[in-house]
Amino acid sequence: MLTRTLAVAAMVVGSALMAATGASAAPDDDPYGFNAVRDRTDYFVAPLDPGALFGENSYKPIILSPYGATRKIECRGDGHYVQIHECVQYDTNNVAHELRLIPNPIRPIYVYF
Repeated sequence: MLTRTLAVAAMVVGSALMAATGASAAPDDDPYGFNAVRDRTDYFVAPLDPGALFGENSYKPIILSPYGATRKIECRGDGHYVQIHECVQYDTNNVAHELRLIPNPIRPIYVYF
């Protein structure tokens, strides 16, 4: 009788373990990578760069930074499905500094902090 009870208990525990999911992590909220961090250095233009105010780069957001658009800038968002946000720029020591968006009706302006 004891053997039969232990066998049934082992089967119940075994079936419960088999039914459990393999990973207990939260599901991925961004399966396509639209909100991933990407290098967006080419997306920005400094105000004194050629064509920044009028010309070929006049559609790009302006960055007010001591490095202009010469140092690496990373942002979240793909710019198509997810708006670009949470941008940082790396200084000469590769330390990330926040770029804050200043509301502007004409064109976006990001300021280095």
